[in-house]
Amino acid sequence: MIHYYYGDGKGKTSAAAGACLRAAGNGMKCAFVQFLKNAGSGEAKLLGKCAADVYNCGGKADFLYLMSDEDKAELRAVHDSNLRKVLAGSYDLIVLDELGDCIEYGMIDMGTVSGMLTAPPCELVITGHTPVECLMKCADYITEMKCIEHPYRHGASARRGIEY
Repeated sequence: MIHYYYGDGKGKTSAAAGACLRAAGNGMKCAFVQFLKNAGSGEAKLLGKCAADVYNCGGKADFLYLMSDEDKAELRAVHDSNLRKVLAGSYDLIVLDELGDCIEYGMIDMGTVSGMLTAPPCELVITGHTPVECLMKCADYITEMKCIEHPYRHGASARRGIEY
C-alpha cells in the first residue's frame, strides 16, 4: 500500500517517521530516505540508530533556488542512486520523505518512480508539499497537512528538535 502525506502544514516527516518506528517496533525492516535534505534532522539520526537504514543527500542539499545547474544535476544523481538502492533492498516499509517535491521539481528519475508506484515493492510512505497527480492517483492513504498558524509567519526561525 502507498501512503501520501502532503500539504503546507507541519507534521509530514514526523508522521512518516512515526510510521517507520511503528513498523520497526513490530519487527519490520525499514528504510528512511530523505530527498532534498541533508543529514542534520533529528528524526533521521535516531531512526538510523534504532529502526531503519537511513539515506539522505549528505552535505549536498541546499535550497534549489540557490543551486547551480551542476549542483542540481549532482543532487539528482544522489536522489536517483538512493532510490535505486532502497528499491533493490528487501524492505517491509520504505519512507520516501519529500519525494513529492522531487517529482515536482524534476529532481528524480520518473521511470524509476513510475515503476515503483505501479508495483510497490513493499509498504511506501511518501511525503511532499503539493498534491502531485501521480501520487494522488496511486495512493491508498492520502492525508493533507494544512497550516492554520505557524511561527514562521511572525519571523521565527526553525528550531532544532522542533522543526528539524
